[in-house]
Amino acid sequence: MAADLKLITEVPGVLSGTAWHWAGTVDQLVFTSGQIGWDESGNIVGADDPLAQTEQAFANLARTLEAAGSSMDRIVKITGFIARPEALEEIRSVRDRWLPTRPPSTFVFVAGLVQPDLIVEFEAIAVRNP
Repeated sequence: MAADLKLITEVPGVLSGTAWHWAGTVDQLVFTSGQIGWDESGNIVGADDPLAQTEQAFANLARTLEAAGSSMDRIVKITGFIARPEALEEIRSVRDRWLPTRPPSTFVFVAGLVQPDLIVEFEAIAVRNP
């Protein structure tokens, strides 16, 4: 039997009207799209500030997981994409505060993200709440 896929397009407090889905759920798993430092209007929060962008990305991730029936403490794998390797320690400090259980994590250094002023992006796999 094929798993039922449910796509999450609208997330309160996260940019709406996009052409992609913020998350998808299959059975008890949630897969998120990458979350970046955009506010709900699509403006970059902290254009040159890795801490501010990481905080916003995690706030967006938390909202997305909630809309999909999960939460930050149910993340089983997280991947971060970093456009400025020198910001790694600052980004890690925010990640570690949001994810004190320290699920499996990968960082990838990239040449750039969807906009030149973006520094960090996070995507996650989580388990839905019981």
